[in-house]
Amino acid sequence: MSANEGKQFEEDWKGSYGKTPYFYMRLRDSAKWVQGQGASFTPENPCDSVMHTMPFIWLLELKSTKGASISFFPNTPWIKPPEAKGERDIKTNQVKELMKAAAHEGVIAGLVLNFRERNLKTKKVEAATYFVHINDFTSFAVETGKSSISLDDCEKIGVWIPHEKKRVHYRYDINQFVDVAALTYIKRGYIKAEHLVSLRKWLTFLISGQTTSEVTV
Repeated sequence: MSANEGKQFEEDWKGSYGKTPYFYMRLRDSAKWVQGQGASFTPENPCDSVMHTMPFIWLLELKSTKGASISFFPNTPWIKPPEAKGERDIKTNQVKELMKAAAHEGVIAGLVLNFRERNLKTKKVEAATYFVHINDFTSFAVETGKSSISLDDCEKIGVWIPHEKKRVHYRYDINQFVDVAALTYIKRGYIKAEHLVSLRKWLTFLISGQTTSEVTV
């Protein structure tokens, strides 16, 4: 992946929040820490960015490619094989942290996968972007045994994110993405109905203007 094109996708994604009511924060890349005796390590962020859309928090890992697929370690992408050298496009730590986050109610965690425009010998492949929930990604990895995820795979398991191409930059329809994705994950059971019912009761309580002392136990 070209670093410049990947960074441009991240900037275009961030710039797409201007016409939304949502909070979005890009996490800063971690600096390298130096330990004793010259050893060093770099702390890893759990994901690239955080989005808040009442009542959900989203943990998003953004990936962009000019190729046909995005790589990861097969079968168990949250575990790096002992013999493996280096990492894949989707890192084991990212998968592991997104899995942990998704276990909490009200958290939607996953991958924003951007396939940039490609010109092949016989046809032109238009750019497309999908959100793949981490639960769907890990199920896909385990069930297929694949070591990469393609645009066709994303069409089957992900949520399509509409975009509009300006002169140079892209703008993504975050509002539509959030609405469709939230409904999708309620239907799939990743967002529990009982959690939403409890939330509605709590919001009704807040809207009513009652204080804790006024509630009859």
